[in-house]
Amino acid sequence: MARHPEWFERLDAIQEVLRRAEGEWLGRKEIKAIFGCSERDSIRLLHKFGAEERDNALSLPQAALRVQLEAIQAGSTYAAFLRQRQGVARHLAVAREENAARQFRVNSVAEPRPRRFQDLPETVTLQRAVPEGLGRFEIRYADGADLMRQLASFLAVSGANREEFFAATEPSDASAR
Repeated sequence: MARHPEWFERLDAIQEVLRRAEGEWLGRKEIKAIFGCSERDSIRLLHKFGAEERDNALSLPQAALRVQLEAIQAGSTYAAFLRQRQGVARHLAVAREENAARQFRVNSVAEPRPRRFQDLPETVTLQRAVPEGLGRFEIRYADGADLMRQLASFLAVSGANREEFFAATEPSDASAR
């Protein structure tokens, strides 16, 4: 992943400041303020953008900087920066959604959590596959919290009793023929 200048993130704001800026020439103090960088970086930027020595100091015509920044914004390097930034934003959005899903807490009910399939409430049913069709899993629930509670119970029992779960979900011998 290519490293892009920090100021790429603020390029639109930088160009807006330049549009409103007064004066024809920009020195290190102006560049430092516009780009939000250190004094050393402002000197580097002046050199990068082709500043010339004027009155014993580096100066850059404002119009020349605007033209160069517009060219950068229209170029492939900046486009790659935007794609990378959008990709990172998408990954962050997915990570936030996954994290939120992991953080979902079901209000516990006073009842103890079932430990075996037989202990699941009657509202949870699991039927083995039969020759004429597929198996069936059903949960009848009162509201979203009730559904989440019952799903959590079912998953806990299934995880604790894996062999029993897989045995109950495999097609019966009659359906294998």
